[in-house]
Amino acid sequence: MMLKLYLHGIDSKIIALAIEENACVTELKSLIQEKTSISSEDIRVFYLSKELINIEGNERELRLSDYNIQNEGNLVVVLRLQPGPYKTDLTRESWSVRDMDVVTPEKLEIISLQKVLDPDVELSPEPDMITFEDDPDVQRARMPCGHAIGAESLTEYCRSVLSSGKFEFRCPHMNPKPCDELWEFSIIKKCAALTTEEQREFETKLSINYLSNFIGMQQCSQCQSYCARDNGETVRILCPVCSKKSNSAVEFCWSCRRTWRTSKSTDCGNLNCPSEDPKKKILRECKDKDISGVQCPSIRACPKCGLMIEHTEGCKQMQCTCQQKFCFLCLQMANIHGSYVCGSNFKCERAPTQVEIS
Repeated sequence: MMLKLYLHGIDSKIIALAIEENACVTELKSLIQEKTSISSEDIRVFYLSKELINIEGNERELRLSDYNIQNEGNLVVVLRLQPGPYKTDLTRESWSVRDMDVVTPEKLEIISLQKVLDPDVELSPEPDMITFEDDPDVQRARMPCGHAIGAESLTEYCRSVLSSGKFEFRCPHMNPKPCDELWEFSIIKKCAALTTEEQREFETKLSINYLSNFIGMQQCSQCQSYCARDNGETVRILCPVCSKKSNSAVEFCWSCRRTWRTSKSTDCGNLNCPSEDPKKKILRECKDKDISGVQCPSIRACPKCGLMIEHTEGCKQMQCTCQQKFCFLCLQMANIHGSYVCGSNFKCERAPTQVEIS
């Protein structure tokens, strides 16, 4: 079966892809390279709050099904930005996306229908937890935590969550105490009876919220492509999309997102440019929380790749999307056998708040 997917994040365009449902991630990235002329090594692909990686633990090739990507799914691409000044020949490859692959609002199928839940959704006679609707003729889904909510009510609640910048959906039931159980997006999709357009809205917004909070993603001020730095210390950045379109190096400042105006590597020449990396500010200002009996910053950067990770629940042991295991308290990385150096059954010394990012 062929899947129809939508690609967001490059040059303010939505790009349509058609790919086999059992395709591997490597094939997906090759298809993206074919559609966009951007090397597969220069992109990171995300679905919801997960980065699509090619190989799991250097053993198994991962496929779209491993990420539960279904038809009409929406992916977000983030460009791996290289530091300027740019010295490579820009004429070797031109930027182009075929018009037939670009999806405009006019091409999107937007159908307004009354929401009807699938037969496999468990219904509840209980009142809607948000609106208190108790009409027996109105469908209300029983969520995994047991609380009831209508499709329209669930849709608007999740939209408000995404509008606040969050990327997780948790039960808002408050009586007699907060429920706060995590709802997976696959459950939201069914119980809210999301339309194709709502699915597109929710999936892309969820991914963008996650990327903005924990990858330190920004947008190129000219083409609006989503970007992330390979080197967390670099502020002079080249946008590959703008550079290929103009056939000349187009550089901008990571801190203020304005055009780079000097020949220096640390001073962009723009007035009132903030010099601090926003990721460092997050690490410095995040609140402490109790982890395995030790007060520790709730957000850490992976000691290997620099990915921002928030501790939400569980023990001190952590595994980054880059597959590196490390202790959230002392920040020591696991050894080559995957064993935690500090052990797992006792407290270890808390590492200081991070001031440098890999």
